[in-house]
Amino acid sequence: MENTIDNSRLLECVCDIASMITNDKFGARATKEIQDGLSDSKCLVWTDDAQNFYNDMFDEIEGMIINNLKLKIKQ
Repeated sequence: MENTIDNSRLLECVCDIASMITNDKFGARATKEIQDGLSDSKCLVWTDDAQNFYNDMFDEIEGMIINNLKLKIKQ
């Protein structure tokens, strides 16, 4: 049996999981507020350490999901 998933659905799931883990690890130190550059509004972005951790988690989680569930990705 072949399990198939749209790439966008997989990325959304992986992003949500990686974000939760990153927020749990870094707490209030996970994000910083910056000027968005397009308006007078501010936005939240990951701190450098949290961004690096998130990137590592994203790659690890994506690989685990694809391999363990034996998924075929639809582009």
